[in-house]
Amino acid sequence: MATKSPLIRTLAKRGFAAQAQSAPSSQDVQLKTLSNRVVAAAVPSPAKGIAKVAVAVRAGSRYESADNAGASHIIRSSCGLSTGSVTGFAIMRNLQKLGSTLSATSDRETIVYTLESTVDQIQPSLKFLSTIINEQVFKPWELADNIPRIKYELGGLPPQALLFDLIHQAAYRTGLGNSIFVKDYNIKKLGSETLQHFVANRFLSSKIAVVGLGLDITDVAHFGQCLGKDGNGSAANASPYKGGDVRKGTSSNITHTIVASESSGLNKKDVFTWAVLRNALGSGSSVKWGAGVDPLSKAAAKSGGPTQISAVNIAHSDSGLFGILVSSESDNAKTAVANAMKAAEVTDADVKRGKAQLKAQVLYAGESADGLLSDLANQAVLLGAARSPASLVADIEAVSTSSVQQALRSFVDSKNKSLASIGSVNKVPYLDEL
Repeated sequence: MATKSPLIRTLAKRGFAAQAQSAPSSQDVQLKTLSNRVVAAAVPSPAKGIAKVAVAVRAGSRYESADNAGASHIIRSSCGLSTGSVTGFAIMRNLQKLGSTLSATSDRETIVYTLESTVDQIQPSLKFLSTIINEQVFKPWELADNIPRIKYELGGLPPQALLFDLIHQAAYRTGLGNSIFVKDYNIKKLGSETLQHFVANRFLSSKIAVVGLGLDITDVAHFGQCLGKDGNGSAANASPYKGGDVRKGTSSNITHTIVASESSGLNKKDVFTWAVLRNALGSGSSVKWGAGVDPLSKAAAKSGGPTQISAVNIAHSDSGLFGILVSSESDNAKTAVANAMKAAEVTDADVKRGKAQLKAQVLYAGESADGLLSDLANQAVLLGAARSPASLVADIEAVSTSSVQQALRSFVDSKNKSLASIGSVNKVPYLDEL
């Protein structure tokens, strides 16, 4: 499973095969809203000779209803199947001939299609990306052939992925609470007509953004003019925070638990405060095999047995979740969760460390062409703007210790928390016991 996210909420791991190249500066990001309301952006590529194009569509699971739950998952999995003008076989063979690769990712808010090629072959490759966006037909026999692939994906989901699905269900119920994974019993029920109806309401030019790496803004804008159909479509499902408790019992003797409350969405500036708080409180050791110096790492050490505790921060376009993730042996779950909540305090030194870690993570993530492209595409489609990683550093530095401590206090004092747990959950405390 792959998910998109702006850099401030999900940060890529750093890995080098050669000397790192500096990420483009904020003034290098060119942004333009086209006449058909598609948002287009262009930025120089960190890898010379390579061009990439990402098309982000506001068609994630939050836009699903009970009648089409799981549609975004199947649509994402159907990337590369036959369209109205080109067969799936022709798409595959032609992209292979051009030396191009095509992939799709999805989450609660968007589906992102990414095309990668050499600079001299990107233009002929774009016509196949265009037909995939504009001419989806979902032939019944191709959907049937794709079912084993979807079931294989569902069967390999790690418990942590399911846990994040559960915490959203507990916190929002519908909208942002919708699962990003299609239910097994719903795979065959979502046929061509249902999927085409979903696409007709979501794959509209007003809900699309396109970003090019290694391309001029003129070329990106020209491609963007042919994407989507006119119309406004259905509005986003309102997702007010509700709070709740959701558990899923399994045979595992390891229990994973998240306790969370509402934080800020990407549309609010204090989203940086919550991101700093995550690192200040503890997001895991920055050194391999290191014990960690943050408050939550110390709480894990006091809990006994194999225990890991870290803070989580999930920012969506209009809401967010901040919480503490605890993984421990089932018999030790209650003690570990209690210790985690007691350790929720940060000092000025913790905040300074958290800011330094966040700045490094943001800049490191920008070194990845894939990470940068996905981030800019989601910024463009969700916020109508696109900022490079380097331009975020000043906002991170401006976060004060008092604002971080105030955010933490609002989490600790919240009377409407959410809890999700997976594993052997009989020892996990309920919300009223925390």
